[in-house]
Amino acid sequence: MMRALQTRLQLCRRLAIGLGLGLGLVCAPALAHKGSDAYLDIQQLEPSANPGVSANAEKIRDFGLVLAVAIRDLDLVVPLDANADGRVTWGEVKAAMPQVLALFDQVAQLDVPAGTQAACALHWQADGLERRSDGVYLRATARARCPLNQALRFKYSLLRDQDATHRLLVAGRIGGKDLLSTMSPQQGSLLLSPEGGTQVEGTAGGAQAAAGRASGRWSTLRDYFGLGMHHLLQGYDHLAFLLALVLPLRLSLLRSHPAAPSRENSGGVTATGRRRATWLALLRTVTAFTIGHSITLMLATFGLTQASPLWVEPAIALSIAVTALLNLHPVKWIRVDVLALLFGLVHGYGFAGLLLEAAAPGGLLPWALAGFNLGVEAGQLTAVLGWVLVSQAVVGRSWYATVVVRGGSALLVLLAAWWFWQRVS
Repeated sequence: MMRALQTRLQLCRRLAIGLGLGLGLVCAPALAHKGSDAYLDIQQLEPSANPGVSANAEKIRDFGLVLAVAIRDLDLVVPLDANADGRVTWGEVKAAMPQVLALFDQVAQLDVPAGTQAACALHWQADGLERRSDGVYLRATARARCPLNQALRFKYSLLRDQDATHRLLVAGRIGGKDLLSTMSPQQGSLLLSPEGGTQVEGTAGGAQAAAGRASGRWSTLRDYFGLGMHHLLQGYDHLAFLLALVLPLRLSLLRSHPAAPSRENSGGVTATGRRRATWLALLRTVTAFTIGHSITLMLATFGLTQASPLWVEPAIALSIAVTALLNLHPVKWIRVDVLALLFGLVHGYGFAGLLLEAAAPGGLLPWALAGFNLGVEAGQLTAVLGWVLVSQAVVGRSWYATVVVRGGSALLVLLAAWWFWQRVS
């Protein structure tokens, strides 16, 4: 008996340590909804009215590009914080500017044939600093003159070896068509003008333009689906909130496990009924959370309402703490699905910041929103399924409620308190 008790205590200790380490890995980021992102705006410029311009000049397109990269990201490649005091000043940025611009010339270029490289080469110039929701960004500009019928590809490899999660969000207008896409440093290059910027008149040209618009919508839907899933799985506070919601639910895939929601009175109900009730509780809770953050994500993206990250980010941390505390001290009159719906409204504002700062063109904004929202839901389902599969090893244990539910909830409260302190300080 003593040996069995010692074995059980050892298992509980290991599981608690594992939960602590897992949660500890996500303590670093304070703004977990906003990952490592850079922004590129590219516009095809109107030809200048110059009577001395030759006829051949009509075959040249002029482009203006604006690149914005976070100071914290640049500091991973170029040592901006010269005195290592944890703060980057404007003087330190100016001192390192030649290195930064030389870096941009290497990692952000148009990929064109050798014969036109000189005409299309980008030479980045500093254009000041700008503040976004997640910090200060360095902005740089460049001009390019490229052949009209030349398909353009933009190469981007910043942070390729430093941060695999980094993404470049591209927006603009080329050849009369809106452009909206994303790329990673590992991707290589992004096609900017799939039709070479040509303009074809007549019926065939109209069909080609319609096909181009359809292709643009589909590619935007696809790219932003991936971006939404990427940011959900990177959104550690969003994942922590989901974990707080599902911890009390003993989600068993095996009939032999006594799966019963700890927040519901299961007296007099068969094992099959309890199991069904558990999965229905999960469906209601996750659906309510989805509805909540979808509402505010849509309203904020279309500019119908807005919220400052100064209160949204601390409120997200509080949502984790409150939900985890209710796991420790349940309140009978509080419905978990209603709680998930209300807190989902707050989390939606956290996601909206990314779409707003991407500056999506109006014609592609609905497709970006739809793709991003679907990607978030796919990531959410992936995360919940991952927890269900991982928890199968212990969900049937007698100590599950004590160690996993109560111990995990206590750790989530501590984690949420740390995030809250980071975001208000």
